[in-house]
Formats: sequence, structure tokens, C-alpha cells
Amino acid sequence: MSDRIGRKPLMLLASMGGLVCALPLFWLLNHPSELLAQLGQLGLVLLMGTYYGALPATLVEASPSTVRCTAVAMGYNLCFGLFGGLSPLVATWLVERTGDEIAPAFLMMTSAAVTFVTMFWFRETYRTSFGVAPTAAA
Repeated sequence: MSDRIGRKPLMLLASMGGLVCALPLFWLLNHPSELLAQLGQLGLVLLMGTYYGALPATLVEASPSTVRCTAVAMGYNLCFGLFGGLSPLVATWLVERTGDEIAPAFLMMTSAAVTFVTMFWFRETYRTSFGVAPTAAA
């Protein structure tokens, strides 16, 4: 889909969905009904799939070709290790501190809001060749 409609719209949609749908989805995840809990998981999977489906192309296209491999590898893995590694700790702390099992939804909403704002600094590059604007001769 990111090749058809662009990376930026999909990532904006997913981050807006995370901001708006986090509380209802976490409520569904915490519901005693297995069907509703699975619907909550499905909603989170759709949001994450939409975002992470467009992310690799966005990262590659945002990096200059001379340092692309290093920039993508370092940027992605450092952020994933730092934020992905600490997120379960923070989510557990939130649940313990508040006594509310859907408190991690606020962590997701914060991340989605930061992502939504950050995406406005990215330029859409899906119609260009690896993020390089076509020349007049092309």
C-alpha cells in the first residue's frame, strides 16, 4: 500500500489510529470475553502492521545513499533497543503505579503523538527513485 498511496499517509494514519484507538483497544484487550480480547489484538496488529509496513522504505528513503546502510542500521537498532527494550518496563511501572491495567495505552498514545508530529518533517518520497528526486533529463 505504501507504494500506491505513499509512506507518509500510512504512517500518519497509523499514528493517528494509535492516538485515538489506544484506550478502546486496551479496554478490549482487558475484557473477559475472549472474542473481544482478540478483536483488541486484531486492532493493534492492524495499526502496527500499517506503521511497520511503511517504515523500512521510509527509513531508507530518508537517508543519503552514501551512508544509507549505516544510518538505517544504527538509527533503527539503537531506537528499537532503547525504546523497545524499556517500553515493557515503563508499561509495567504504569500498571503498578496506577493500578489500572489499561495504563500502557497512555504510553502508546504518547508515542503515537510524537510520531504523528515527527512525520510532518519527513517529505514524501514514494514516487522518487530511492528518495532521490528525478532529474530533468529523466
